[in-house]
Amino acid sequence: MCMHKILVVDDELEFLELMKVILSELDSEVITATNGIEAIEKLKESAPVSLIISDQKMPLMTGTEFLQTAIKLSPLTPRILVTAYQEAGVMKDSINKAGVFRFINKPINVDDTLNIVNLALSNYDEMIGKMEKAEEKDELIHKLFRGIQCSPASVVITDKNGIIEYVNPKFEKLTGYTLEEVKGKNPRIQKSGEMPQEEYKKMWETIVSGDDWHGQFHNKNKNGEFYWESATISPIKNNEGEITHFIAIKEDITELKNTEHALRAAKEKAEEATKAKSIFLANMSHELRTPLNAIIGYSELLGEVAEEEGVGATIVPDLEKIHSAGSHLLGLINNILDLSKTEAGKMEAHQEFFEIPLVVDEVHSIIEPQAKKNGNVVKVAIDKSADTMTSDRTKLLQILINLMGNACKFTKDGTITLEAYCESGKNGEQAIFKIRDTGIGMTDEQLDKVFQEFTQADSSTTRQYGGTGLGLAISRLFARMQGGNIMVQSEFGKGSVFTLTLPKNKKNA
Repeated sequence: MCMHKILVVDDELEFLELMKVILSELDSEVITATNGIEAIEKLKESAPVSLIISDQKMPLMTGTEFLQTAIKLSPLTPRILVTAYQEAGVMKDSINKAGVFRFINKPINVDDTLNIVNLALSNYDEMIGKMEKAEEKDELIHKLFRGIQCSPASVVITDKNGIIEYVNPKFEKLTGYTLEEVKGKNPRIQKSGEMPQEEYKKMWETIVSGDDWHGQFHNKNKNGEFYWESATISPIKNNEGEITHFIAIKEDITELKNTEHALRAAKEKAEEATKAKSIFLANMSHELRTPLNAIIGYSELLGEVAEEEGVGATIVPDLEKIHSAGSHLLGLINNILDLSKTEAGKMEAHQEFFEIPLVVDEVHSIIEPQAKKNGNVVKVAIDKSADTMTSDRTKLLQILINLMGNACKFTKDGTITLEAYCESGKNGEQAIFKIRDTGIGMTDEQLDKVFQEFTQADSSTTRQYGGTGLGLAISRLFARMQGGNIMVQSEFGKGSVFTLTLPKNKKNA
């Protein structure tokens, strides 16, 4: 608090000096004047003045007359009138005309005077404090109002019965209604008729109970056009906790809703296309497998007949080419059929109890001849924890043969290792199979697309090593449909590690 300024007015210099001595006990600046004219000038020069103490009987103008002028110049300043005698008429006149706070009688009593002065200064400080708080509050209200006026969100304020009292410019722009058009009306004028009445009932029950409501409205503007809003409606309460108003903050989400609708339609269309593709591939694969099986079977039969007739050396090599090409094509068709079945949700998993080492041995025996063609050595490491499991044995075998086959294909004069072990994790006990190779490896870019359908590391890989790019995609699908997954780590030029993880005891769904 700043130092108080106290203006003392009296034509007696002795009294002025006495008041200086008395007021010296206070943390204040004492300003003196000997008549009303001089006091008015001092009051103007020294503003703001915290307290005026004036004698009643003075030349030029009385104390009451001076204080009447002072109240116009400094209306908040308390005024004390000093009199040598108490006259009821003078006191009443000074109170009515000059708003005198207290009277001090001459000769003055020091203690009484200090008490009156302290009370007057305390009242002044309290009044100034309230004014400053009121000004701060007023400024805050103006800021809030400007914020609402400039808000990018639509704002609606209603009374406790839901009758509109205020809407901001954003509301006017969005709906086409002006404040004058909606003031005094219920917000239901915006209803599109497409929202269930139950939703409005729940909203009203929520806000009248004192809670905030969050939701969406499908509304209609003045021109009859529909639009979507995301809204939060909150009750406004007075100091007693009683609801006096409601405020709604709403954001136009029409564009977002349209985008969601378009995405949903596109997703449904894509799903329908995928389903149609899968059905087509399944039918096509079935139709192709029948003649291919006949070609493969007849090529084998013709080879046997040729050997018996003694002409095998002439035609058997060609028959073997037919058999090999047919088998390759049949494998491709089987992969396509598996993929289409899985995508269409028609691939079933058949759970059975089996011994893990027997499956690993079977994979080893199937893969070893293929590995030897490229000069590779196959190693097997089965941990004692890898004893038995319940899963789809056929699909596990297919996955491992596929992963091991790839390792053999992309490794030359190297080592392929198949590890099997079990461990417990947050998802229960898992059977883990790791296939390591010392082959060509993959770059980070190639790793990103290694599990994509009909995709290999790059076109040069396809030309050099062959393949369709379906094996890994199908293997991962098989793993995931059983609650597992396949992960890969690789370093270009040094080799790869594929890790197959499956639940050790998968139950039928």
